Amino acid sequence: MGTTNTYSAAASEAEAFSDPARVERARAERQWITAELAAAYGLHGRARLAGDPVERARQAVKWRIRHAIGRIDQAHPALGRHLRNSIRTGVFCAYLPEQPTSWQL
Repeated sequence: MGTTNTYSAAASEAEAFSDPARVERARAERQWITAELAAAYGLHGRARLAGDPVERARQAVKWRIRHAIGRIDQAHPALGRHLRNSIRTGVFCAYLPEQPTSWQL
């Protein structure tokens, strides 16, 4: 059974039992699996090469972002948690908040 089918079955069963926590866990697990697969493969499904300069740069950016979020987390735990859950790294970096976010500076 594929990942999508497993997710659909778990989410459908959770919805049938009116269990929003299980639905959320199934959604989070699917996002995690998708992110891991995206990290393991490059564009068009080609495996990434470890010695590739582009891969090294991508990894450096990912670790710098994680390090920065870790430092933010020490000073402002709620913001650190939000950023950790909202920033995606991989071939492209993206800010994808779980809920619509309004920023005031």
